[in-house]
Amino acid sequence: MAEFSSADPNAYVGLAMQTAQGTPATAQAKFRFAKYISGMQAAPDITVVDMREGGDGLDWGFTYKQRNMVRGTLVVNARSEIAGQVLAAALGGATWDGGSAPAEHRFHGNHASFPWMTMHMGHPGTDLITFMSDLRFTGLTIEGGPGGVPIRVTAPFIGVTFGASGPAVAPTYIAEEPFLYHVGPSYLLDGAADPSIESWRYDMALGIEELQAQSVNLDTVVIQNRDANVQAVRRYQSSTLWKKIAYCGGVAPSSGIATGALKTTNQVPGAAGAAIRLMELNAPLLTYRGNQLTELDPDGRTVRETITAKALRGASGAIFVTLRNAHASAYGP
Repeated sequence: MAEFSSADPNAYVGLAMQTAQGTPATAQAKFRFAKYISGMQAAPDITVVDMREGGDGLDWGFTYKQRNMVRGTLVVNARSEIAGQVLAAALGGATWDGGSAPAEHRFHGNHASFPWMTMHMGHPGTDLITFMSDLRFTGLTIEGGPGGVPIRVTAPFIGVTFGASGPAVAPTYIAEEPFLYHVGPSYLLDGAADPSIESWRYDMALGIEELQAQSVNLDTVVIQNRDANVQAVRRYQSSTLWKKIAYCGGVAPSSGIATGALKTTNQVPGAAGAAIRLMELNAPLLTYRGNQLTELDPDGRTVRETITAKALRGASGAIFVTLRNAHASAYGP
């Protein structure tokens, strides 16, 4: 009897951009393969309806399938190559400066279209090859924390078409380090460097509409809106920011809403110390919603403040990302 491990060396996840809905990517050269981490999953989402009608007695008398689709979550440590593929899919807007090494890519949300993606997954091993196409990401979380851990990217998705068929491909992984929280950091809160920031998180949720008419499969997935939020945790320094958020800088609650910005930058040194790879996340127009302090503790704890904010659209989008890598072409199909 066969036994399979979830860490089978032949397991893989590949992601490619499609030219259009209904045109899945099939060429291996179009796929970028992700070194996924715990939390990565994808599975068919099948809606089955049971009916009980008069004459069926106490039991269900009829069952039918109402909907076929696929849902999942891509979870990876941020590397300059796979991060670009995910950012292009989740943010939609992508530009390239024409450079080679380094090449600079900019991902933003100032547009009205999102690409369709194809995902190829071998799990467990290559005994089961799941081929998912007409896929769209429904959110994006990028977060960094203390202890020098890698920057993590989490992106939930849904897909119109899936099947457990197709030949296995030979994944190729680009040899590169992930972005680490403490390597080449620059964390700016309200435009000023803040070395006390211990963690940050950018969250973007895409409001979607699943359209279905005359098929058990979805006709399409339409992205209708976006909600972007930011959180940062830092060691408490003074009452200035707390008062700004609670009182708009005064001494009593007011009708105003405090605003600010958060920009985070991480680098991976290249040859001879050159910073060839860089990821910069920018939320230039934040409306602060709260500043929660560590609770009173008689045993003593370092006081920290958890700052929460909603990102509003500015000239370059609510959240935009600059990625510098060696990918000398535009991200596309």
